Amino acid sequence: MASLARHVPAAVAAWFIFACSTSAAVRGFKVTTDRTVDTTSLETIVADVWRLSGAKTNDEKAIALYEWLHNTIFHWAYPTEPAPQSVGPLKVINAYGWGLCGGQHTVLKALYETAGWECRYVGWSNPGHTTIEVKYDDRWHYFDVFLKCYFWTKDRKTIASQEEIAADPSIVLDAVKEGRAARQHLCCGDSEQGVISGCKSRRVVGNSKGWASVTWRDQNYSPLVNMPAGSMLRLSWNAEPDGFAVKGKPPQHGCGLKDIRGDKVLGPIAEHYGPRNWSNGTFLYEPDFSKNAALADIELQNARAQDGKIVATGGKGVAIFRAALPYPYVRAKVATTFEGGDGTVTVSTDAGKTWKTVAGPDISDIVRQRYDVFIKVEFPAALTKFSLQALIEHNRGAQPFLYHGRNVVTVSAEGGQIPAGCSLEVTYAFQEAADPGNRPRFDGKGLTYSEEKKVARRITSLPCTFDITVGGNTPPKMLYLERAVRCD
Repeated sequence: MASLARHVPAAVAAWFIFACSTSAAVRGFKVTTDRTVDTTSLETIVADVWRLSGAKTNDEKAIALYEWLHNTIFHWAYPTEPAPQSVGPLKVINAYGWGLCGGQHTVLKALYETAGWECRYVGWSNPGHTTIEVKYDDRWHYFDVFLKCYFWTKDRKTIASQEEIAADPSIVLDAVKEGRAARQHLCCGDSEQGVISGCKSRRVVGNSKGWASVTWRDQNYSPLVNMPAGSMLRLSWNAEPDGFAVKGKPPQHGCGLKDIRGDKVLGPIAEHYGPRNWSNGTFLYEPDFSKNAALADIELQNARAQDGKIVATGGKGVAIFRAALPYPYVRAKVATTFEGGDGTVTVSTDAGKTWKTVAGPDISDIVRQRYDVFIKVEFPAALTKFSLQALIEHNRGAQPFLYHGRNVVTVSAEGGQIPAGCSLEVTYAFQEAADPGNRPRFDGKGLTYSEEKKVARRITSLPCTFDITVGGNTPPKMLYLERAVRCD
C-alpha cells in the first residue's frame, strides 16, 4: 500500500487506504451518458470529445477540443485557493468553470498535450493577453478560447498561426466574409483589430508549467466522487444566493448572454439558466448506526456499535467521519445527539493531519473552499446520531446533462463492485423544453417547459446501464443529478 500511495495525491491516498480497509465506501461513483463528455480525466475528455464530434483530421480534432472547452467554461477571473491547495485543469473544469486568459489557455494546453501535441504560451503586449499555440502536422496553429476565435488560412487548408496572421491581417479581416472564422467568432465583443495587433506584438514564452494561479496539471486533486455509506450528493444546475466558495464578487460571466444567444449549438444547451455562473449542490451524510455498512466507514476509537448507537468502551469514545469531495465546500453544519453527557466536535481539512474545535453546529468558516473534510466526534458515553449537511460549488457545464431524445446512462465505480449491504441510487430531474423554432437568439425567451420529471434507478450491480428518453424538441432544462449510497 505504501508504494501505491507514492503515485497518487496525498488526500486521495488517505481516502484510498481508508476505503480499502472497509467494505462500504464507494470510490469513483461515476455517472456518464453516451451523449456527453466524461470529465473525470484529461484522457476521457479528449476521447469523448473526438468520439462525439466525429473529428478525423488534426484540425477537426483541435477545433472539437477548443469548442468543447468554450462550451464548458466562461471567463471571469483566475480561480485561486488557499495554500497548500492549488487549481489545475481538472479542477477548473469540474469545480469552478471559469478563468481568465492564461488560466483558460492552460486548460486548453493540457487537453492538446494530452492529445499528443506540443504547445507553447505566446504573450501579447498590445493588448495584454496570454494565448497558446499548438503544433500538429509540423506547423503551429492559434486557437483562442478566451477571445473565442481561430482562423483558417486563406487557402482553407489548416488553422493559421499568429505569425501568419501578423504577416497577412486579411486572414482575420476577411475571415467572416469568406467563411473561415470560428463558429462563435469573437462572440464576447473583442475586435479583429485587437487580434491583429496582439499577433504583431506577440512574444513566444514557451512551455511554462502553468500560468498565474492555474497549474500545468492538477496536484493532490481528483474529480472522482467518493461517497461513504449513508450519504447523498445532489448536483443542481442552479446557483444559490452567495453559494460560491471564493471570496469577493460572485463569479459570473461578465458578458451576460453574448456567448449563448447567438450560438445554435451552445445556446439551446445553456440558455435555460441565464448568464453563466457558479452552480451548487448539496451533500448529506447521515449514517445509520444500526447498519453494518454505515459503521464500516466510521473510524472508532475506544468505542463500539451497540443497539443503534456508538458507545464509549473506556474513557472518551471517538468516531471519525470522512466526507472528502471533489467539489469545494461553501458552507456546512454538523448535528450530533449524545447520551450520558455532551461531546465535542473537531474538524480537519487536511485529511486528519490537524484539527480545529468547533463551538456550534456551523462549521462553514473552517470548511469553506476545502475538500478533504474529516469530522471527529468525542463523547463520554454514547453518540446516537450524526449528520453533516453541506452546500458545495461545482460547474454545471461539466456535468452529464441530458439531451432530448434517447440518453444511455452508465453508472460505474472503481473495482466494479457495490459494497456488501449497500445499494446505489441515481436520480435525474429535469423539465422537457419546447422551442417554437426560428428564434433569432437563444436567451430563454419563447421556450415552454413541462412539469418536473424524475427518473430514479436503484442499482445493485455494476456497471449499470439504463435509458432516459426526454421529450421536447430542444435540450431540457436540467434540475439536478443525485447520487446516493444506501444501506439496505
